[in-house]
Amino acid sequence: MIRHYLTAINAENIKEWKIEMSYLPDFIRSFIEPIVYVLPFVLYGIALVGGRNSPNLARLVGSGDIITYVVLGYIVMGFLNTACWGMGWSLRKEQWYGTIETIFAAPVPRWVYIAGMATHSTLHQGGMIGIQVIVIHLLFRIFFHTSGILPSLLLIGLMLIALYGMGMMVAALALIFKEGWIVSEILHSIISVVTPIAYPLSVLPVFLREIAKFMPTTYGVLGIRHFLMGERVFFTIPEAVFKLLLFGFVWVGFGITIFLLIDRKVRRDGTLGHY
Repeated sequence: MIRHYLTAINAENIKEWKIEMSYLPDFIRSFIEPIVYVLPFVLYGIALVGGRNSPNLARLVGSGDIITYVVLGYIVMGFLNTACWGMGWSLRKEQWYGTIETIFAAPVPRWVYIAGMATHSTLHQGGMIGIQVIVIHLLFRIFFHTSGILPSLLLIGLMLIALYGMGMMVAALALIFKEGWIVSEILHSIISVVTPIAYPLSVLPVFLREIAKFMPTTYGVLGIRHFLMGERVFFTIPEAVFKLLLFGFVWVGFGITIFLLIDRKVRRDGTLGHY
């Protein structure tokens, strides 16, 4: 049975790649866009500080390299996009295509479809992030500790599990609200503010700092920068791993529960395919 599920997940992944490759200009744009997003933050930081190294940033976090600091933060933002837009927007796209009833009639659990979209989104975002890092490195040079790559990948993997739970919830809400981009935009904006992506956690107001401690992205981005550039963090690494595992369990459980409840509701009401 597991083999059949994995086959269905891969089929969904391949299907999405084929659709994206059919619109080549848009496909190319998706790989250029992240570079355009991160460049203003890099250039703005350089303009304010008068160079790439900030004594004030070094005092706050232990490293003053603005460019590496911002780029590593935006790596996590790319994976947040996976949950909010890649997974969360998936069912709405099927409504556009007119294929959502066919998808939901397939002889596999409906979460398998979301897992397929998660696989595709992760691979796509991974490619986008890779190109982003290469281009920024060629333009400005990024300096980090290569010995921290493996533990950073572990934290990213644990963080992604929690984000997948959120993605399932957003995908399900799109079945009710239809214009699911509203939910994606709200969650994306809130998490982007409280996660220390382009600025240290210490500059946030106290109440936002407390909220940030309940976000897996906070432990993801701080942990990555801790291993790759020596940023000081408010937690120990075992504590970060434990909390990310806990967040993953809670968020995935909550996301699947919401997805199953909404799936049952829209099928009972006969509104699954309503545009």
